[in-house]
Amino acid sequence: MASHSFAPTASPIFRPGSIQANYRVKITRLAPEIIVNLREDRQPGRDPHARDLLRPEELRYFQQNGNNAVLFIHGFNVEYGHYGPQLELSEWGYDILRNQARTPRLIHTQGLATTFRDSPSLKQQYANWHAKYPDLFHDVDLENLNGSGAHAWFLAMEDNLNRATGQFDRTDYSKFTRIINIAWSGDVFPANYIHAEFYANRAGAKVARIIMQLTDAGIKVNIIAHSLGNRVLLVAMNLLGQMPARKECIENAFMWQPAVPDTALSNDPSKDTSVLRNWNFIHAHRTAKTIMVLYSEQDNILGPHRNKQDAENDEGDLLETVSGWRWVGGIYTVAQRAGVPMVRDKDMDMFFAPWGMSGLYRTWAKNLVGDSWDSFEKALNDEIQQDPDGLFTDNLKVRDYEKALPLAYVLRVNRQISDDFYKTIKALIKTDYTAKIPRPAMGYGGLEGGKDLFIERLIRDNKIIPVDQTKWLFSHSGMKIPSRILFHEVYELRIMDLIRRTTGFGKY
Repeated sequence: MASHSFAPTASPIFRPGSIQANYRVKITRLAPEIIVNLREDRQPGRDPHARDLLRPEELRYFQQNGNNAVLFIHGFNVEYGHYGPQLELSEWGYDILRNQARTPRLIHTQGLATTFRDSPSLKQQYANWHAKYPDLFHDVDLENLNGSGAHAWFLAMEDNLNRATGQFDRTDYSKFTRIINIAWSGDVFPANYIHAEFYANRAGAKVARIIMQLTDAGIKVNIIAHSLGNRVLLVAMNLLGQMPARKECIENAFMWQPAVPDTALSNDPSKDTSVLRNWNFIHAHRTAKTIMVLYSEQDNILGPHRNKQDAENDEGDLLETVSGWRWVGGIYTVAQRAGVPMVRDKDMDMFFAPWGMSGLYRTWAKNLVGDSWDSFEKALNDEIQQDPDGLFTDNLKVRDYEKALPLAYVLRVNRQISDDFYKTIKALIKTDYTAKIPRPAMGYGGLEGGKDLFIERLIRDNKIIPVDQTKWLFSHSGMKIPSRILFHEVYELRIMDLIRRTTGFGKY
């Protein structure tokens, strides 16, 4: 991908023979953007990013660019989206026949822009033109310069991280570093939050393979996950944490506003009070050398606004604003308390057929109607009997992980695990899901402290670094386009400082 940056240095009037005297043209060729599309609706063949692993040339890019890489995993309610169009000067120069300057304008082109842009940077780039032609931006959609959905998140995060080095200001792209962007199916109907959790399980197994691919190539890995993207991260870390050879294969994991229970990193499974009992990631801590948990009590998705003024100052979109109303208490809280996915016929695949049992969908439907629990349990255990080594090997060669048991993000699936799953599903159908109050979100109040000696020890050992952003982060997605203070306190002083001290960021 070629990025063209034109910086006029004299009068913007083009006359024959005046290019060399009046213009300085700089062309920077960037590495192509890197997206790994793990979505359920991806279209291999049509979308070049629909794949499970990185390409050889992408691995070489990171090896030659500091031998380090940063992965970013977006959160809940983010559609795939698209990039915005490139911009181009049109009708500029000098009309020889009329002996007058043409009136230039900036227009959208068919090319796609894969670097972040905003109004101030554009106006700075075309300052001389804009001063002489005030209507230069008349035909440009300045509100949607960076596309939509996950693509807009990817451009923003890549730009923020490069700027956080203190050596990039969108004028010199010689050190500009690409990150690996993970797209997954988190954009389910908001009330169907648990369905997104199941999709996160699938994506997490694939992310684990990407991490293995990077580390096997000698590339040091950092990961930033936002919101429910932290479940994708935790699933991957929990799988890798059970492999002795993968211990601390991630240098730094940044859990930003994690939409996960505050006990998700505990080594005590009994602390999991969720409906499906599927928030036990007791091996995850082994996978990363450092885990930074960034949380804020101003997060209006993971909890309620603390007071009326917070609601009035809300910087989020309409969904975030409504979610933060005190009587709602945050979408995360509503989803965890309700705990029951909205099952329609076409959504029945949320209960993925374990171990590739092709007939289990029909069996499951009959069980729902006929309550044939014995036959369901027998079918489950028969499959365990035929596969004594479980779903995964030590190299994470999954027989068919896309049809794996949604709760089985563990390395080995044994009789006990199948029994637990059976009991959980039975309890779910029997609506036995109100006995315990779900745990609060880690991204709202931080980790469970005091009572969990294991977590406290990890904090003392600097294995886990809690960062309270309550004074700087005022909405769930506030880090996408950060305020100056949030950018300084978090991007620069916390995230980038740690990355540069341990692995470096690209060639910075």
